[in-house]
Amino acid sequence: MKCVVCGRKEAKINGLCEECFLNSRSFIKPPRNVEVVKCPRCDGVRIGNTWHYDRTVDEAILESLTKNSRILDDRLDVNIKYSIIENMNMLDVEYILSLNGEQKVERHGVPYIFKKQLCPRCSRFSGDYFESIIQIRSDREMNRDEILDLEYFIIKNVENEQKRNPDLYVLKKESRDGGMDYYLSSNSSGRVIARRVAERYGASVKESPHLAGVKEGKDFYRITFSVRLPDYREGDFISWRNGVFRVLAIKRGQIKVINLRTGEIESITQKDLKDQGYRIFARSEDMVKAVKLYEEKDYMHFMETRYYKVYAVKKPSFNVRKEFYIVIDGDDIYIVPEA
Repeated sequence: MKCVVCGRKEAKINGLCEECFLNSRSFIKPPRNVEVVKCPRCDGVRIGNTWHYDRTVDEAILESLTKNSRILDDRLDVNIKYSIIENMNMLDVEYILSLNGEQKVERHGVPYIFKKQLCPRCSRFSGDYFESIIQIRSDREMNRDEILDLEYFIIKNVENEQKRNPDLYVLKKESRDGGMDYYLSSNSSGRVIARRVAERYGASVKESPHLAGVKEGKDFYRITFSVRLPDYREGDFISWRNGVFRVLAIKRGQIKVINLRTGEIESITQKDLKDQGYRIFARSEDMVKAVKLYEEKDYMHFMETRYYKVYAVKKPSFNVRKEFYIVIDGDDIYIVPEA
């Protein structure tokens, strides 16, 4: 059966071919208007009632058109293009309709409203609003590299949390008592980040809530998360019980170490380490490079490259390369095994 309009093509829909069907009427009911609100401070955009911090204005317009345009026939595929008619505050919108290889363009004018307004996040930031403080303290003074590493870790975790909680920000940071305080806009995110810091650095965390006022008819508490780092770090050398070890990693209350006498990797709980006493006898930067000279029976002769002294030590049970590192504890010299 041929199309009752053109008489050329096969009738497929209600006696019409696809081309004539597309031209038979309008299939799009556009939105009454498109309103986009942009934050002048952070460039976040509001689509409907939701603020987005990873969208452009163009993406916001297209999303609003896609969500709010009604397609009057489910068989159609629709692609939307638009341009802004600046002097008329209008959008010139092209709806490209596709049906079994045939296309039609419907053009509609849609009123466009553009506003600038501070987003809730920037509004709170401007008012010095915060909910939590992450206090970083250490049992020993942190050097510059450790502080930078810690700050990078916190900022990366803030960025990750912002994907879940877009209203999160760091209001400020302050140097306090040999450590750092970070003021955050969220209690829940503050808790997550404090625990991640504790896990990464083998620290302990204590929470201290403080009544700060009333919010939406309920008592509002600010929480201080006190994160205390132990005095040992990854790379440090410790004496514990009758062994000597190098700390390789600290995670979830467990310390991964390598035994300097056997070269074996072991695990110690932070609780056992604290309860049974330990001693830090060297830091990672205290290691000295050495060069193997020769081996003789049970002994290995080498020269350290700092003062060019020659030593002889009993050969360890693990393999030692031509060049290696040593660490010294009083009169004892230990070859640092490779992990």
